[in-house]
Amino acid sequence: MRKYLWIFKTLTILGLCVAIFGPAAYFSYELFVKPYQIPPEEAHGMAEAPPDLSLPELEKALDLKKKNKLLEARLALEAFIDQYPFSTRLEDAKDALGKVNADIFFSSIPAPEKIRYEVKKGDALVKIERKLNTTRELLMRCNNLDDPRRLSVGQVLYVSQVDFSVSIDRKKRLVTLLNQSRFFKQYKPRQWHAPEPKKGEAATVITAKVRDKIAWYQGARVAFGSKEYAGSTKWVELTAKGFTFYSEEGPAPGAGIAFSVEDMEELSTLLGKNVPVSIQ
Repeated sequence: MRKYLWIFKTLTILGLCVAIFGPAAYFSYELFVKPYQIPPEEAHGMAEAPPDLSLPELEKALDLKKKNKLLEARLALEAFIDQYPFSTRLEDAKDALGKVNADIFFSSIPAPEKIRYEVKKGDALVKIERKLNTTRELLMRCNNLDDPRRLSVGQVLYVSQVDFSVSIDRKKRLVTLLNQSRFFKQYKPRQWHAPEPKKGEAATVITAKVRDKIAWYQGARVAFGSKEYAGSTKWVELTAKGFTFYSEEGPAPGAGIAFSVEDMEELSTLLGKNVPVSIQ
């Protein structure tokens, strides 16, 4: 009996405590705590990310690019990408490096990877392309030649020695050009009509290569060196069905990846037959 009486007294005291102090605690919360609480959405915004310590290095590299110190800018951007793979500005660095690489490539700027060739008596562009293992199209564009027949003895030509390959990322919808397995430039398609992995199946890597390069002018195929070639739109046809690169302006294949006119012109010039392609 005493045991039950003790339990009854304990419960009674607890009940009185709740009745007396409960309202006081509630009004204290409403008056002194709640007004100073930060809403969850505001608290989330106030949680600042740690500063990106890589940014000063990127600014230095971009400043070199602005000053047209392209070789120095290239080295600085390559070092940035290698050292800061998780930087918040990694994509900006890649875009800048791609532009610098293309500017160096398509110019007569001397660079470590370029061969210097002095035109000799009896030389023709077709003869030089065999000597240097390159293409007439690259020789002309990299040396700002308007007419392949107008070469003079002693004229200096520069051409980059390259080993290009292409990576197509279907998930990111991004095409990356590599030179000797290192990043050269990335291209962002304007339209994507390439085959996608089947639902429920793991994406497998497709190995392909460049089958052919095609130039179109008013619906007809034209050859390099013809008067219509300069105004033509380009295709780069791959051995993987449905992944042809083509210009957003001009004829389109049944399926493929469309790029801006400028990007497609560049890809068509850079990519030769049999360049390896990896589709992920």
